[in-house]
Amino acid sequence: MRLRMTWWGYALLSAACWGMQYVLLEILFGKLEFAAAYSFLSMANGLLVALILFVIHPKQDWSRLAQSWPVIGMIALYLLFGSGAYLFNAYAIRDKNATLASLLEIAYPLFIIVFTALFLRKLHLNLTGLLGALLILGGSILVVASRSK
Repeated sequence: MRLRMTWWGYALLSAACWGMQYVLLEILFGKLEFAAAYSFLSMANGLLVALILFVIHPKQDWSRLAQSWPVIGMIALYLLFGSGAYLFNAYAIRDKNATLASLLEIAYPLFIIVFTALFLRKLHLNLTGLLGALLILGGSILVVASRSK
C-alpha cells in the first residue's frame, strides 16, 4: 500500500528540508572555502535528486526535452534562473546568516505572483491570498529595516 501525500504535505516537507539545508550551509561556509563547498554540494545534490527520481520513475522519456527550440529555451532559462537563485541564496547565507537570508528569501512568492501575472496573464489569488502577499512584503521590509543599522 502506497501512502499518498497531499500537495501541502510535500510543501511543508520541502520547507523543513530547506530550513535544515540553510542551517547546514551556514555551518559549512564557516568551516570550508565557499566556492569549493558550494560547487561540490550543488553537483552532489543534482546527482542525488536524479538518482532518487530514477528509482521512483525508472521509465523517463527524455526525448521530449529537445522537442522544439521554445522548450529548449525554457529549459535554459530555468537552469539560468535556478542557478542564480541557489547561488545568490548561498551568498546571502555566507555574508549574513541562514536566519536572515531565509526571512528575506521567503519573499519569492511575491515574484511568482508578479511573473505569473506578466508572463501567464493569470492571478491565482483571491482577496485573502493578496492580503497574505502583502503580509509577506511587509515582513520582508521589516527584516531588512531591522538590520539596516
